[in-house]
Amino acid sequence: MKKKLSVMYVIRGYPQISQTYLKTELEALYKDYDITIVSRKPSDVPYKNHFPYHHLTEKDAIKELAAQIKPDVLHTHYLNQLDFIGPLAKELGIPFTVRSHSYDTLCLRRKNWKGRMREILERNTPQFKKAANIKANLHWINHELCLGVLAFPFARQYLEAYGVAASKIIDCFPTINYGLFHSESPNGDAIMNTGAVIPKKKMEDYIKLATLITEKQFNLYALGYRVDKLKLVNESKGNPVQITLPIEPNEMSTQYKKHHWLVYTADFELATVGWPMAVAEAQAAGVGVCVPNIRQDMKEYVGEAGYIYDSIEEVVDIIKKP
Repeated sequence: MKKKLSVMYVIRGYPQISQTYLKTELEALYKDYDITIVSRKPSDVPYKNHFPYHHLTEKDAIKELAAQIKPDVLHTHYLNQLDFIGPLAKELGIPFTVRSHSYDTLCLRRKNWKGRMREILERNTPQFKKAANIKANLHWINHELCLGVLAFPFARQYLEAYGVAASKIIDCFPTINYGLFHSESPNGDAIMNTGAVIPKKKMEDYIKLATLITEKQFNLYALGYRVDKLKLVNESKGNPVQITLPIEPNEMSTQYKKHHWLVYTADFELATVGWPMAVAEAQAAGVGVCVPNIRQDMKEYVGEAGYIYDSIEEVVDIIKKP
């Protein structure tokens, strides 16, 4: 019997409920590869149905584990982990791969002068420091031990602009468990949104939409972070949205079927929402999709099975139609 390729995941915050991208990828690979998972920090909001993992915070402990299992390749998620995975791979002499997401590639966009002034004013913010860290460590992708970076197609131009070799970039769409969500049975008539409650999602727009269409039920599946602040906004508007605390990812398929539309929101100025898994999951479940027109690539992702909007007010007419 052929030996399975051994892959050692070195990641942060596993099993984090808002990181279903990572969860789905692991589920797709687990049977075909010998996978060891190392989480370098605890999860803020963990999910239950996860694989076994090691919680190791020190590099020496991770190196000791690697010496025991002798992985063929190291793998991580997010470009802000390059400063750890790169030196670790070099010290171990083991090849590595990295999967980028949206915020860690979109922060590489060249800013206009207005944006540049804002950047200067925000130099001490955590977001600026994270972006600076990513830019400073992109050279690890060009290292001989790096087998490549998996990236959304729209991110290629930003990575190449910072010197990442074109041959190191592997264009790919999000990993989706289509079979889990696919259903052609009738849907309910409620409106939904889901995701981490963070500024780039601008879920206040979703609350505003609910005040404009009072005859429909609006459900928000909030994945931690600034939920308490959003609840205060919702209360100030008369609670038009039912805010549901995190539901186990494997149970979300039945929740999608309760809805007629998914209205995904985002901050138009930040424009750092990437290609949400929820869009493809909703499409698989027969749910209509509305996403903000924050960048040209959003149309590529949604395709013909959804709508792009330029303001939350436009969504009123869209979701009143079949």
